[in-house]
Amino acid sequence: MDLTCDASNNEDSNDLEEEWGEEEESDDEYESIQRPAFLVEGEPDFESGPPEDGLEYLRRVRWEASHIPKVKVAKIDNSKLKKEQSVYMPKIPDIEKCPPHLAPSKQWEDEFIADFSGLRLALSCLDDTVDTTLCDPQSIIFGPSEHKSHSSNSWSFLDTPKGGPTLSTILAMEPAARVAMLKRHISLFENASTLLKDDCAWLYALCAAVDTPLDADTCASLRCLLRRCAKLRAEKSELDDEVVMLNVLATICGKFFRQSEK
Repeated sequence: MDLTCDASNNEDSNDLEEEWGEEEESDDEYESIQRPAFLVEGEPDFESGPPEDGLEYLRRVRWEASHIPKVKVAKIDNSKLKKEQSVYMPKIPDIEKCPPHLAPSKQWEDEFIADFSGLRLALSCLDDTVDTTLCDPQSIIFGPSEHKSHSSNSWSFLDTPKGGPTLSTILAMEPAARVAMLKRHISLFENASTLLKDDCAWLYALCAAVDTPLDADTCASLRCLLRRCAKLRAEKSELDDEVVMLNVLATICGKFFRQSEK
C-alpha cells in the first residue's frame, strides 16, 4: 500500500475544500453588502400625516430616494456671476510704441548688449578679487555725481547714498541687497515724471550687478521699468539725453533680460 500517495490525495482534497469555502464565503459577503439594510415593503402613506413608526419612516425615505434623479443639473445665471465676479488679474498696460525717429537701431542694440555683458562679467570678477575699501569712489558709469536738489519728483536720494553709484558701494552690497535696491529704485521711478542722470546711473549699475537667473518678482519689476521707460519715451518728440537714457534702460530690460512682450 502506498501511504505517500494517500497523504498527497488527502492534502489536495483539503486544499479544494478550503478554496471552495473561501469562494462561498466571498459570495456571501458580496450579497450581504448588496442587500439593503432595514428592508421594508409596501408604499408609504403620506395622507396619514407624520410617520407613526420607524417602518413608515423608512418607506418614505425609500420612496424619496427612488425619485431623486441620478444626475442633477443646476441652472446658473451667468450674468449675475459676471456682475459679482471680482477682478482676478489687474489690467496691465501694454508697452507703448516708440516713435520711429527715437528708436535705437538694431546695430546699436547689439553693440550695447555686448558692452553691457562685458561690464557684468567684469563686475562679477571684481566681487571676488577687489578690496572694496580701495575702490575709486567715482561713479562707475557717468563719472562724478551731478545730483541736484529736486522737487517732489526727485526720488533717487531715498534710502540710497546721495549722488550716482560708486564701485565701492555696488561691490559692498550683498546679492540680495542689490536685488532689493533695484526693486526699490524701479518702484520709485514709476511715480517720476522724468528720468534724471543719477537715477539712470543707479538703475544701470544695479542691473549690471544683479545676479542671474532672476526670480519672478525681479522680472516683474523689470517689466514695470520697461513700461515706464516706454511711456516717457513715447511722450518725447525730439532726441535728447533723457531719450538716450530711456533707450539704455529699455534695451537692458527688454533685450538683455528679455522682458519685452514680443
